[in-house]
Amino acid sequence: MSSLSMNKVRGRALNANTQNTNNFSLWMEPLSHKQYPVTDVYNSTNNAVITSDGTRNRINAQPGLLYNKIRLDVSGSVNPTKWTTGQTINTVYLVPTEMNQSERSYNNSPTTPQTIASYTYTPKSNNSKIIVEYGAYYAIEGHNNDQFQSQIVIGTDTTIAKRIQQFKNELGGGTRGSTIFPITGAFTNTAPIPSPTLISVKLILSSTDIVQVWQADDDAYMKITEISL
Repeated sequence: MSSLSMNKVRGRALNANTQNTNNFSLWMEPLSHKQYPVTDVYNSTNNAVITSDGTRNRINAQPGLLYNKIRLDVSGSVNPTKWTTGQTINTVYLVPTEMNQSERSYNNSPTTPQTIASYTYTPKSNNSKIIVEYGAYYAIEGHNNDQFQSQIVIGTDTTIAKRIQQFKNELGGGTRGSTIFPITGAFTNTAPIPSPTLISVKLILSSTDIVQVWQADDDAYMKITEISL
């Protein structure tokens, strides 16, 4: 074969190799660089972490925070709209000036409850239990046969907690009861749309004596805890 023929063969071979390389690159490029829509999700669950198995058209869904060891660092706030049963949704802690409590004495009123403190709370969830705790520094003056009852009331007339304290005007007639404070109660909130709810702490006195309640931040408190049902 002439040298001319050998050069032609060599040139054709080099050209074919170049074309093959280019064709290979064109064929591989979409697989390695292009994005394809997801066509299959495996092991799908309602609460999952999505991971890839190395291909672009298949992902795996696995239960997320149920067992995976995950650390979540959030620089902003988290605002969930669903909670698991028993999870704390919201907590509010109030001092006397935040729950309309004044420093005053409460006189005898055997039938009409007298409001000591009140606060309007708007639930965060429409399926929750709301726990109300109230405590106060108080003193009862005088003696005789006296009875004092405390209440936590929701709205205008729904009582969710009661405590009683009694005194007998006789030998050994000290306090006979659970004492009026602290007091704790709870109610269930299942309103379709959570609405502001009035919470009141009230006192009924069947007594000739008075109950003095103080107003300083370390004298009284109300704690409201909302948990998911």
